[in-house]
This record gives sequence, structure tokens and C-alpha cells, in this order.
Amino acid sequence: MRKPEDELKDLEQRGLLRGLRPISNPDLPTVELQGQKLINFSSNDYLGLSQHPALIAAATKALQDYGTGSTASRLICGSLDIHHQLEEKIATLKKAEAALTFANGFTTAMGIIPAIIGKGDTVILDKLAHACLIDAAKLSGATLRIFPHNDLNKLEKLLTSSSGRTLIVTESVFSMDGDLCPLSEIVKLKEKHGALLFLDEAHAIGVLGQTGQGL
Repeated sequence: MRKPEDELKDLEQRGLLRGLRPISNPDLPTVELQGQKLINFSSNDYLGLSQHPALIAAATKALQDYGTGSTASRLICGSLDIHHQLEEKIATLKKAEAALTFANGFTTAMGIIPAIIGKGDTVILDKLAHACLIDAAKLSGATLRIFPHNDLNKLEKLLTSSSGRTLIVTESVFSMDGDLCPLSEIVKLKEKHGALLFLDEAHAIGVLGQTGQGL
């Protein structure tokens, strides 16, 4: 049996051992790393909202009004009025019936996908879907099927042979390459085969669409 230390050493030798690097002075689009000022091409803060004066002021006021936390889960007593106000605004932006916020993309996937499908169902994912979407699909217990990136013909074949409730999972803007999914065609296939669609808009909302509503 290999020791964990040996596995870590092997990863290091192959250049695959990752670590956390402390960033200081994050003044987008630049950051300071180990004394060097660098241009940051890795951030998801496409609109620079993390440094926007109005948002900083609003966050400061929220801290003063509500403190540093909601004190409990939302189902207990932590569902604050500002949570509901935010969700109403998101629903309006997305022209949706309602919206529900999570702490991050990982918890969104883990909370939603296993709630929609389970054992006996089928989840069909794009090959380049984010790892958290794959993990959530596995957690659901549903049969996991993968189609080649943006391959509509293969997607339809999988839809034809799927069993139980079927969920298509893809991204509107793929986080690694920045390309788009053929959303209108996927929606047509979803409706044709009576499937559900989970669309990850993490890299599209605020960026694409006439009013920033996403793809």
C-alpha cells in the first residue's frame, strides 16, 4: 500500500502538486504575488464588481445593520429580508418565477441536482461540464451519461435511450475554454424528449444578454 507521503512526492515530481499562493493588494486587474505586481487573467470578477465603490458601501452598511452572519441556516431563522430581496431581483433579471441563492457554485450543484433526480433516473452531462456538476450528478445516484462537448446528435441518442426522469446538465459559457453551448437547440431537444435542463450560468450572468441576464 502506498503511503500518502509517497503519493504527494510523486505528484510533486510530476509537477501536479498544487498549493495556495497568498495574494495581496488585489486591485483588479492587477494583484501582488510574492512582491511582484502581475496582471490577473484568472479572476471570475469580469465586471470588477468586487472593487465597485457602491457595492463596497452596500456591503459595509449590511455589516452594520445585520452583523457578520445570519446566525442559523435559512430554514431555521437565518433567512433574512435582504436574502429575499436579492432573490426577487435575480428572478426579475432572469425573468423567472423565483430564485434561490446558495453560498457558491459547488453548494448550488450539490443542493439542486440531487433534489431533482435520484436512483432510477438519468443525468446527461456535457463532457466539459464543471467538476462540481459531475460530483453532484454522482451524488444523486442517477445513471450518469456523458456526451461529447456540444455534440447534439450524441445528446439526442442518449435522450432516446434514457430511463426515468432525465436531466441534461451543461454550461452556457464553459469555464475552461470560454465557448458557448448551443442553448436553443438543447432546449428544443429537452422539450422534444420531455427532459429537464440544468444550465450553469456562472460565467454568463452579468456578461451576456442585452441586460446581463445571461445566455
